[in-house]
Order: sequence, then C-alpha cells, then structure tokens
Amino acid sequence: MDPLTHTVIGLAVAKTAGNTVAVSDPATMCIIAGSVIPDIDILLQKWGDLIYLKNHRGATHSIPGLAVSSALIAAAACLTYHGANFFSMFLWAFAGCLSHAFFDVFNTYGAKLLWPVTDRKFSLGILVTFDPVFISLLGGYSFTGGIYSDLLLALFAVYFISRAAARIFILKELYGKYGEKYGRISLLPSMKGLLKWQFILEGEECSIVGEKDLLRNRIRTIKIFYNINGTKSDNIMASAVGQFFSKFTPLYHVTCERKGDIKRYVFTDMRYYVKNKFLHHAVLELDKDNSIVRQTFNPYSMKRNCVIG
Repeated sequence: MDPLTHTVIGLAVAKTAGNTVAVSDPATMCIIAGSVIPDIDILLQKWGDLIYLKNHRGATHSIPGLAVSSALIAAAACLTYHGANFFSMFLWAFAGCLSHAFFDVFNTYGAKLLWPVTDRKFSLGILVTFDPVFISLLGGYSFTGGIYSDLLLALFAVYFISRAAARIFILKELYGKYGEKYGRISLLPSMKGLLKWQFILEGEECSIVGEKDLLRNRIRTIKIFYNINGTKSDNIMASAVGQFFSKFTPLYHVTCERKGDIKRYVFTDMRYYVKNKFLHHAVLELDKDNSIVRQTFNPYSMKRNCVIG
C-alpha cells in the first residue's frame, strides 16, 4: 500500500488505542512512524529496479525487521520526548509496524512476514494498493468524534468485509464455471477499478487471464497464454532468470519465440494488467547450442532492461 494509506491506518490505530492524535503525543507519533517505516526499503531503488523489487516487502516487513524498526523508533522517541519510556514506545511503534505488514498481506503483492525462515510472500488478495474508499472511511474515523466516528468505523468494517465476501463468491462462481478444466484458479483485485476483479486460470493447455466486472455482472477474457512444451523445463527454470522470476511471482507464464538461431523465452507476471499490458516481464535468450546469450528482468516496461547473472 502507499504511504498515505499506511499513515491513515497508523492514525486509526492510535485513536482506537485511546491516544491523542497530535504531534505532542509520543505514543501516537511512534505508531504513525511504525506504520510507514517498513517501506524504507524503497531506498533500495538507488541500486535499480532489480534490487528494489527483489527485496521489496522482504526483511523490513518481516517480524524481525519490524522489531528492529520499532527499537529504532523507540530510541528516537526517547531522545525527542522528555520522560518517554523506551519499552512503552517500542510497543506502540511495534503496533504501528504490525498494522503496516498486516494490511500489506491483504493486497496482491503480499509481504515476507516470516523471513528469514521462509521467502514466501503471504498475500490474501482483497485490497488494491490505493483505495480511496478505504482511505476516506478510515481517515474520517480518525478525525471525527462521537456518533460520526462510530458510524465511519462501522462503514469501514462493512466495506472491508464486503470485499472479502465478494472474493469468496467470485471464486465460487469461477470454480463452478471453470473448475473441471483448470487445475488452479487465482483471484486478485483489479488495478482498473474497485468493482473489477482479475482472475487467472491455469490449465494443461493454456493459462487465461480474465476479468470479473461486478457492476455489469460479466466475465471477459483479457489474454490467453498457450502452453508450449519445454518452456518450464528444468534447464530454463534453473537459469538465473528462471530462479528469480519464480520467486518474484507465483503467477507467471513462459512463452518461447525464435529469432534466427536465438530461442527467446519471455516470462510474464500475470498478476498486474494495466493500460492494456502486463507490468513485469523477464527474458532469457539461448543460442543454438542452448548456451545463455542474455538474461534480463523487465519491470514496468519491456523497454527497461535489468541484466541478471
């Protein structure tokens, strides 16, 4: 999620805990700082897209990482606020950090909560990265009082539950319609609107990326990826590109095309479809002797090449 959303979440946590929403309250400031600091890994962008995206929502979003960040915030609070107790500030900061990781789990990208025990990103696929309804309701709750505050919090709970319920019902519909033919069905919040959901069907012959529009109550196909024998063979997936991309996304497809003596394997992250194209790709090129010619990660655009290996 974006920094504004996490800040609003921090404010809501501070208010719910009974703290004063003000700069003068060290507990509130520790919660807010904790709610945004896990995204400090954006500094890795200095070393390029490959390093950043490889590590985003990794160590800084894990339980050990949250604890370290909370300790740093608590130390800073003790230096800034006279009489602040380190242990209390640590707990408030940790509450903010947990809120950050908790809500990141609810969108598609997920977070490595249990790093370094596992590199798995936990993701529930319910919320989009930036949700104006989410921000408005939770922000309104944070800055109002009395019955208005209670009403906005109740509406926020209803909205959150309704998105979770929509996901369950759409998945049930997809399994009823496609379950016999496709072994794996995934459902994600669409980047094209709050009332749209993107689904991915993975079968023996092909993978299909589609969209469920709740407003119009219709299902449409976005892209069909036909499976080609050998595109996920051991030697392809053992390459630096194959290892990186399979860890980067659990939902990817590999296609093969030939350009003269070069076999070009294109990896596509099927999770993000925006402006009529998929967001992230990678490319592996082999010569006629199956020796690696080129390996690149192509984030955000096929024109952006990050050399791997």
